[in-house]
Amino acid sequence: MKSTTALRKIIASHGPLTFCAYMNLSLYHPDFGYYARTPQQVGKKGDFFTSVSCGPLFGILLAEKIMRWWRDARVTGPWRIIEPGPNNAALAMDILDYLQEHHSDAYRLLTYVTIDPMPEPRLFQQQALARFSDHAQCLESPYGLPPLPTFVVANEVLDAFPCHLIELRNNEWQEVWIESVGENLELRETYRPFSGALPSILRAQNHDEGYRTEIREAPKEFLHSILTSMSYGRMLFLDYGFAEPEYYDPQRIRGTLRTYQNHKASEDALKQPGLMDITAHVDFTSVMRCAHSLGLKLVGFGPQEFMLSGIMPELLAKDVWRAEWQNNFQTLVHPAHLGGKFHAFELSWQEQREDDITGIRRLAMDPSFLGS
Repeated sequence: MKSTTALRKIIASHGPLTFCAYMNLSLYHPDFGYYARTPQQVGKKGDFFTSVSCGPLFGILLAEKIMRWWRDARVTGPWRIIEPGPNNAALAMDILDYLQEHHSDAYRLLTYVTIDPMPEPRLFQQQALARFSDHAQCLESPYGLPPLPTFVVANEVLDAFPCHLIELRNNEWQEVWIESVGENLELRETYRPFSGALPSILRAQNHDEGYRTEIREAPKEFLHSILTSMSYGRMLFLDYGFAEPEYYDPQRIRGTLRTYQNHKASEDALKQPGLMDITAHVDFTSVMRCAHSLGLKLVGFGPQEFMLSGIMPELLAKDVWRAEWQNNFQTLVHPAHLGGKFHAFELSWQEQREDDITGIRRLAMDPSFLGS
């Protein structure tokens, strides 16, 4: 409870905060934030599962996907994999182990870079990857890295970006603010007129009184920071979310905001700040608009099951399949499990290719915007 008490005192001393600022404080405060501590949030003993939690197969399939790009791009010199938000470095270890054993030619020239701004998790990652010390770096930021051919893999990163929380009240969009009250510093919501940019779809649709949803600022700085280290390459985001019309569907009356603690989901984001994960789904259409403004091209957008199933032939051709991976694979690709819940969103940087029009349409975007 130390983190919760400390964060409540900070909120009390600084006055009411927007929900976005509150979420940022709860997750990323350098001393008391949920992600500031030694990584222990993922897995059976943690608060939630990810695709990495299922076993090594997820990393192995991603390694084969990365190798497909490496071969097609004809990379001949030093190259790099960047993983932002590596948590306990399990995905990095799975990918590196597989590449070292089965793709030694590519591994020999590879540097795997994890990016985590938090000192304690970063130290944990350095220790976890010590056996790959000649091929791994754990950095606070990608700024300063010399540009190289790069493949970026980001698993459940965009959903952890803080978001604004808005609600339709008396026919006006109000923003949720968080304040601390009373001797016990209990947290409660209050409302102020929303002054930020409202997605055009919310202006065009009719929503009922009390409709609540989230708005994230475009991840422009985040994407740009990684692009500075890339001469060319790919970005692959694996996350749960929707295209814009589904995200802001009038039937989704309470949005997508959730908390996770001991594998129990809740909508109460004020109960124990610093001790629980706070997350919201990704508006992939908004991310695509931001990526397009930076010059990135869409390689593909679709359910995780399609991407992972498409990599299986390359894995089977190497005769490395293990029977114990069968359940792991079903969990990763079955539509009722992670296969339908998660999407694969892949972007290209400085490569000779056009945007995938099918993916653009899946994002509910008019292809004509590509010329803008």
